[in-house]
Amino acid sequence: MSIYLKRIELMDKALLHKYFRGDASSEEERMIMNWVHASEENKTKYLSERKLWNALLVHWNESSIKSKSKSFVLTNTFLRIASIAAMTALVFAVFWKYLPSISNRSADAKLAMVIVPPGQHVQLVLEDGSKVWLNSNSVFVYPTTFNKRFRTVQLDGEGYFEVTHDNQKPFIVKTKKYNIRVWGTTFNVYAYKGGTDEFETSLLEGSVDVSTRSDVRRQHIVLQPDEKVSEKNGYLQKQAIGSYDRFRWKDGLICLDDVPFGDLMKKFAVYYNMQIVIRNSKVLAYRCTGKFRQSDGIEYALRVIQKDLNFKFTRDEEKDVITIK
Repeated sequence: MSIYLKRIELMDKALLHKYFRGDASSEEERMIMNWVHASEENKTKYLSERKLWNALLVHWNESSIKSKSKSFVLTNTFLRIASIAAMTALVFAVFWKYLPSISNRSADAKLAMVIVPPGQHVQLVLEDGSKVWLNSNSVFVYPTTFNKRFRTVQLDGEGYFEVTHDNQKPFIVKTKKYNIRVWGTTFNVYAYKGGTDEFETSLLEGSVDVSTRSDVRRQHIVLQPDEKVSEKNGYLQKQAIGSYDRFRWKDGLICLDDVPFGDLMKKFAVYYNMQIVIRNSKVLAYRCTGKFRQSDGIEYALRVIQKDLNFKFTRDEEKDVITIK
């Protein structure tokens, strides 16, 4: 493993570009993925290089194709990416056994992984026709072909799902602590592994079954439309959704309805993959209402809030830390 990592460090750009073109061998693909997962620094480096590559791809597409369409299809992964934001997303397919396992998949099933960069969102269409939107900083793993019994995927982040109905084959979303099982429905899952480790599943249509992955504290809840379940003090609790505006992130909008400033900063820290330090305790009493385009970035959102709230902020670009003063 260390030999592989050293080799990539010595020839990183050439090898990564070969991989982006789809010309890398299985061994080279395995080396790159081992390197990406070895550290956050490697992952950041990979994301940066991929964004530059995709920016060139977008420029070439816009220069050579007169169509107004902003979508394209990666046929090798049965993945459709929609919207211009997706052009800068890190999307790649991996076809070996070293990815996190998804149980009940067929022996020859290939796995694909999508990592969404901070401040972006991606739309996918899976092999069964199910649609998935992924929010900023999310990681999604799925088989390119579902088996005969289950449609199982893994999510670290936030996803909005419109699942194609199939009574014979449940669709299962695995998160760090919980499994969400459906047969055909529309729902949203918030389950980032890092940060506050929050969990929430909201049901818009159909029915979902939410259960713990651990047998230590077994919990099981069935949701009906307009209900959501979240983790409070280690236990699942059900309540009404309220406003549906918060799910407009899939359209690139961050919609706020009387959200505490501190809670918003926690979400911003997750979505934009940075640390936010609040040194002005007076801002915590403020509640935010309004809309932002996710692509405008966190500094734009903070400047808009400054019109109603008296505070200053600084950003350390090197450490990626924002301090609220």
